[in-house]
Amino acid sequence: MTFSRTPAIPTPGRVAEAAHWRRGAALLAACLPLWAGAHGTATEPVPDEVGLRAGVAAAVTYLRADAVLPSARLEGFVLQGDEGVDRRRWGLEHGVLDVGWRFHPQWAAYAAVGKHDSDRPHTEAFWLQARQPQGDATWLLSAGRQRPALGAVLETAGHFDRFSQVPLAQRATLNGSWIDDGVQLGWRGEVAGRPVALDAGLWRGQVFPGARQGSAVPALHVGTQVGDVAIDAVAARFAPRGRGTRTSSFGAGHSHAAPVCDASTRGQVACFDGHSDLAAASARWQSPDWPLTVSAAGWLRRDRGDVASGNGSARYHSTQRGGWLEGVWQFHPQLEAGLRVERLQARHALSGPGAALLASELRLNRYQPAQRTVWMLGYTPRPGLDVRLELGRESVAGQRVRYAMLRALWQFDTQLAP
Repeated sequence: MTFSRTPAIPTPGRVAEAAHWRRGAALLAACLPLWAGAHGTATEPVPDEVGLRAGVAAAVTYLRADAVLPSARLEGFVLQGDEGVDRRRWGLEHGVLDVGWRFHPQWAAYAAVGKHDSDRPHTEAFWLQARQPQGDATWLLSAGRQRPALGAVLETAGHFDRFSQVPLAQRATLNGSWIDDGVQLGWRGEVAGRPVALDAGLWRGQVFPGARQGSAVPALHVGTQVGDVAIDAVAARFAPRGRGTRTSSFGAGHSHAAPVCDASTRGQVACFDGHSDLAAASARWQSPDWPLTVSAAGWLRRDRGDVASGNGSARYHSTQRGGWLEGVWQFHPQLEAGLRVERLQARHALSGPGAALLASELRLNRYQPAQRTVWMLGYTPRPGLDVRLELGRESVAGQRVRYAMLRALWQFDTQLAP
């Protein structure tokens, strides 16, 4: 798409204005490696210039394993307590339909609807954004449902990624991915000759590790590029009240909905009141001489507060930390191979009259460090279509499972206007 705001007979004022917006667009393009698109591809969610784009993406998988992958429940770590999804069949890993519209050089809107497996469709994004160039920098202000800025490595992990599964560390920290309602102010510019991305957001925090009740969540993201390495860091603080976790007496089943803490779930849900502090860092190195990309990332979550169920209460302190290292080698224009190695560990401390019973109900007594290793081979027969084979093994709560996964990803993006 090409579009120019300069009229056929340009005036000095309009020429200066057009150059102003072009400088801003050029800077955003330079910072693109620091902040990925909302649907996990290199395509920006909205056009740089006035116009309308639409996209659709789908990932279909077939998993073969002798047992349900233990990462589905992730016993020994505090999440929502459901059993997760048994993916040992053909299934829709993820589908997304999205539309991005820049209706003014300064204003844009974006919406995306997603679907996982047999779950109901849900709104993944619905936001309005204003941008304002200022010299060689650009300010961005977005409001609505969106993914808080985390950097390219963390935002795309498990989201139309080269590897199918959400990394264990991100699963234990966010229960998958972070989609929230809120406001985010961003700045894209250069400091000491290096591109820098700064984002400060305030979020409702009603998604895990938050709860339906609690204060707003402040979050900060910083990203930069040092030579061939893109670096990002993130911090956030949740203050949930009544964050529910299904206990061992709740029964089987899977649900994305957070358990409710009220009289009807007494004895089946453990409720947490306190603070959850999150921190993360990531780095991605792109070799200037070889078709090789190496990425590393880590998450830390600290919970401090009180947990209670119908059978007791206790003071709860927990620190969960984990990360992954991956390398991808594109040894042919249509072929690539990759390896991802992951590790996740935690330290839980419960004190009080109900500590032992709560530890059993939350399955914390089954804790062991979790690990996963995955080999990947990818083939791209044509642009927008990928076929991938994964061979992996994972260990959670002492259960070890090997698996093989066949995966097909299709993405289509088109410019609708002007």
